[in-house]
Amino acid sequence: MEVSKPRPLQSLQALRALAAAAVVVYHLINAEVVYGGGLQILGGLAHLGFAGVDMFFAISGFIMVMVSSGKFGDRRGALDFLAKRFIRIFPLYWSCTGAIALVLSVRPGLLDPALLDRSLIRSLFLLPQEGGPLLVVGWTLTFELFFYLMTAMALAFGSERNIPFMLCGWAVALALLQWVPVQGPWAQLVTSPLAFEFIAGAAAAILWKSLSPRQGVVVLCAAVALALLAAWTLLNRSDFGQTHGVRTLAFAIPCALTLAAAARLELAGWWPVSRWAAALGDASYSLYLTHVFVLSLSGRLWIAVAPTGTITMNALFLASSFIACCVVALLTYRFVERPLLDLGNRWLAHIRLGAQAGSLPR
Repeated sequence: MEVSKPRPLQSLQALRALAAAAVVVYHLINAEVVYGGGLQILGGLAHLGFAGVDMFFAISGFIMVMVSSGKFGDRRGALDFLAKRFIRIFPLYWSCTGAIALVLSVRPGLLDPALLDRSLIRSLFLLPQEGGPLLVVGWTLTFELFFYLMTAMALAFGSERNIPFMLCGWAVALALLQWVPVQGPWAQLVTSPLAFEFIAGAAAAILWKSLSPRQGVVVLCAAVALALLAAWTLLNRSDFGQTHGVRTLAFAIPCALTLAAAARLELAGWWPVSRWAAALGDASYSLYLTHVFVLSLSGRLWIAVAPTGTITMNALFLASSFIACCVVALLTYRFVERPLLDLGNRWLAHIRLGAQAGSLPR
């Protein structure tokens, strides 16, 4: 009997698309401030678009548990895991960071002068630094890299049945560290409460199969209710809750519950599958990395060819910029990200074959 490959959860791809789109909307607020002719029509819930990052962290925890199943206790497997993550993150990220470095060297006046103080080496390897990397959205990838290292350590030295205990231990240690004053980007990375979102997503990956479809509906309703409560609370804050501790309290649980419910409902055939959502989910990493370039370019083009400062024109600017971000992301995924991934995976397979050949007796 032929066994088919497990199909990726399309619900997770849809949530990836939603998370990336939310971040784009959030950054559109600043784009309108800069290019909107003094009028701002985007506000309100758009300020909470930063929560797309929180969903990304929860999704990351969920996926790490899923892909690690059956691979614990293998140190070579842990290195293989890190190699795959390296291939997944760095090629496209280096392309985008290289573009910024090139502009800084040729036309530095086009970018924020503060970028001149950032370390290129630290930026390229996503090492923590004050102010973050050259690519403004790259700070989240520094967290992702940290989460991957924690996962690799669990794969190398832990066991699958102890995942709940490892997650609880990490959560308790992290909670205690919130009372310890820390300074410096490295300490802030390790002690950041944003790790609770990764932990919550990982916990959702453990629990979702134990839900019945009807329980999945209840969990999804609870997630929506908690998200709405968080949104209502944060919209009454001057900073909209963007500090790490506040956003974690607001969104970690709703994001994790949404993931568990969506996965369970899809397994039961109760989750609507959209080809467009799945496609944008596939391209979500490209969307996340490239949208800052697209918004800057679309803003400069818009003020050069069309007037802004009216509700109609600003609405057209926002809508066209959002669509442009999505189109560029889909093209980038098709012609840049996907080929780079294929090339990296072929290279990794070649390395594996070489290692296996070298270990054979002669």
